[in-house]
Amino acid sequence: MTEERRRAERKVGLARLWARARQIVTTDPSPSDDDDRVVDEEAARVLAAQAGKLKGGLAKVAQLAAYDPGATLGKNRGATAAARAMLGSLWDRAPSLGGGAIANVIEADLGKTPQALFARWDAQPLAAASLGQVHAATLADGTEVVVKVQYPGVADALRADLDDADFVRRLAGAEIGRSIDPAAIAVLASAVRGELDYRAEAAAQTRFATAWQGDPVLRVPRVIDELSSTRVLTMTRAPGKPVVDIAAAGSPELRRRAALGIYQAAWGSPLVHRLLNADPNPGNFLIDVAADDHVHVWCLDFGCAIELPEAARDADRELWWGLLDDDSERAAERFRMALGRSGLLVRTDTMATVAHRDWERALHAPLGTHGDFHWSAAYASDLADATGRVLAAGGVALPADVLLLWRQRLGAAAVIAMLDARAPFRRLLLELVGHGKRTLR
Repeated sequence: MTEERRRAERKVGLARLWARARQIVTTDPSPSDDDDRVVDEEAARVLAAQAGKLKGGLAKVAQLAAYDPGATLGKNRGATAAARAMLGSLWDRAPSLGGGAIANVIEADLGKTPQALFARWDAQPLAAASLGQVHAATLADGTEVVVKVQYPGVADALRADLDDADFVRRLAGAEIGRSIDPAAIAVLASAVRGELDYRAEAAAQTRFATAWQGDPVLRVPRVIDELSSTRVLTMTRAPGKPVVDIAAAGSPELRRRAALGIYQAAWGSPLVHRLLNADPNPGNFLIDVAADDHVHVWCLDFGCAIELPEAARDADRELWWGLLDDDSERAAERFRMALGRSGLLVRTDTMATVAHRDWERALHAPLGTHGDFHWSAAYASDLADATGRVLAAGGVALPADVLLLWRQRLGAAAVIAMLDARAPFRRLLLELVGHGKRTLR
């Protein structure tokens, strides 16, 4: 499959060349920003088509490019809204497989056809993504469920793609991938391979559900173990609308509450519960307004999830306690000492550089105000850019044990930015982790 993926990538490159050639023949041959937009959008169209057909690793790269502010489709950083929309369809609206192929996977793994296992089975999928598609069904007791089924053959294809280190770098995200070392590449490849084991995903999903049980905002669907296997995952059906819908039509208050919920899931899970879902793409959240007007954020897809070592969680907490400290001099000292303890700091002499200070400023921005912070696309882009520059400067690095944590963090920052919300992120983080100061007894 690696060769098929490379052929698909060559088609994307040829699409760019042909689009540019048409412009040279029919318009002013000197390039312009508008020309670049047209070329990038043609490249996105072909990439979406090829990724939808091949699925697997190429679809994952395309999914990431749809919201990663540092991703490029050509010579320019970022992508237009139209290009992102084309790629964003791969989050949950990729071309699906026929019902027969999916039914064969279910029967092979669970011993019966879906029609025999469920009181009602919808052969038309609700969603289709990079590794599998989701079908609605009903249990005998009337419980509404969804059944996630892995595409036949996709496991071998993805494993072959993940043997290519340069390809794995692309899965890290544009700003991180250029700087990670072989050990970190191996960790990321292993985590993505783990997405092929739905039993492991079910266990991770249950851990997240237990961690946030009783929380007024966060919700996680319940796994139906007896109807799950390595390639089939059955869970209760989550209500709600996708992030893209809330971003497009939600009120400022709904977008605010949705942004806080995603922030709580993304920052709070590792900092409070040592649980990390390293794949925070927008398709993995549903926003539901309950009858009592409470907003619930449903968290989905735990295939790329790990449990952080306690030492890694504690070192990461120190970073954020430093950023939350109101005393600027003490805050800087706490943050930089924590950088060293966490293994991120490589050279102390770079802490005075513009790149390093810009990175600290970007991390601190949502926490520097006691009121609402405007988490915009510009902020997410600034954070991604500052992270890329500080990594390129060589003073800060992402060792293997924290790579997934920072990959998740930058991805979640981009998802929150889609909601363009103003919210008290500092207050929420303080509620989650406190200020980390010891009190005298």
